[in-house]
Amino acid sequence: MLWLDLAVSCLLAWGAVTGYHAGWRKSSYSLGGLLCAAAAAFLERADLRIFWAGHSPLEETIAAMVNSRLALPVSGGGGGVLPGLELPAFLREALYTGTTVAAAGNPQLLADMLAEMMSCTAAFLAGFCLWHGFFHLCGMIFSGKKSGSLSGPARWGGALVGLVRQCCCAALLIGTAAPLAWLWGFPSGLLQLERTLLAHWGWQLFACLGIWF
Repeated sequence: MLWLDLAVSCLLAWGAVTGYHAGWRKSSYSLGGLLCAAAAAFLERADLRIFWAGHSPLEETIAAMVNSRLALPVSGGGGGVLPGLELPAFLREALYTGTTVAAAGNPQLLADMLAEMMSCTAAFLAGFCLWHGFFHLCGMIFSGKKSGSLSGPARWGGALVGLVRQCCCAALLIGTAAPLAWLWGFPSGLLQLERTLLAHWGWQLFACLGIWF
């Protein structure tokens, strides 16, 4: 999984370079817009799911896809235990936190929790994409136009802020893409985040947000 760490490294380096050229002011507004969009998506994810439930069968579709990936019946059913389910390690770790460990002997209940996790992830991602456009536009307006050349401290400050921003981007990208990639049929062997350094760190950072349960 070295390729995944290399991709994250390139993402971080790109943030530092763009921040260096933009300066600390524009980089700070960009970081602020990203964090505001993530906070808004976090707070509005439940309302977005309610909207989906009233206008589309998206929740049922996600549940059916989860059951299909786990080779479980679409409705009801017992039998089997979690170790027999095909799950990447990072999803097992997420499901085995908190009170979910009590459901370890019921594959269908765990499948329902996994469907809940996927629905929350999709709602967060959709909300983030919507809000990020708004806050990014606000950041561009408030940062103003570039006036003259940037000083050395302004450039290096921008590089540092840009690096922090890309760390947040990496965590959001990995945290939303990894579960949905599994749902869309990616083999579990390609999603071994535990065998990476930077990607696994990004996943753990996203998991700390607690958007799932």
